[in-house]
Amino acid sequence: MPKCPRCGDNVYHAEEVSMENHKFHKKCFSCKDCRKKLDSTNAASHDGEVYCKTCHGCNFGPKGYGFGGGAGALTRTQ
Repeated sequence: MPKCPRCGDNVYHAEEVSMENHKFHKKCFSCKDCRKKLDSTNAASHDGEVYCKTCHGCNFGPKGYGFGGGAGALTRTQ
């Protein structure tokens, strides 16, 4: 039986969400940083953790001028 990487409990087939060979509970499939609930359209992964696309871009995306900084750029609040 697979274990949820977020909570460590068993994941039954009826409650699983898969991402890159990891199986999460539906309730555990949320962004590691902001805890936003995710689905297949707004999820991104890095080193076995899942993030919303906004947090993933802020943490692991390109940095510097021309890559989302400055006036008019979307930011996340904590």
